[in-house]
Amino acid sequence: MIPLSAAGRQPLFFFGTLTDLDVLAYVLARPIDLDDLAPATIAGFRRVQARGASYPVLIPASGSRVEGLLLRHATRRDIARINHYESEEYRAELHRVATADGARHAAWLYLGLDHLEASDEPWELEAWQRIHKAGFFAACDGWMADFRELEGT
Repeated sequence: MIPLSAAGRQPLFFFGTLTDLDVLAYVLARPIDLDDLAPATIAGFRRVQARGASYPVLIPASGSRVEGLLLRHATRRDIARINHYESEEYRAELHRVATADGARHAAWLYLGLDHLEASDEPWELEAWQRIHKAGFFAACDGWMADFRELEGT
């Protein structure tokens, strides 16, 4: 899990479904300030579809890079919600990412847990949006229901 102490100090790097702004706003349960987002890349990984799932996983691959999105000023509540959203399939790690201006940042991201197998199929946001996005929100309600109970909303 990303430590809540990272709030406002260390950015979060998203490479999958959370790069869709509708999904990110839905998971965070708040509007997204576009000024708080920046395109970013991580080197040394490839993004592939998790076996038997519609979402991605990063696998080490020297010479490769993955484009994603950097959330620069996550709140403690944002981090708690994202930790809950990712908790069953991923673990959080701090890695270096680069933004378009060439700056490098230590950013939190989620790598697949051992039971999350990678396929050989590349994962692309546009394909996920076309095929799976429509059914995502109902499923997300189920994933986030117990968080809402803890949060009292």
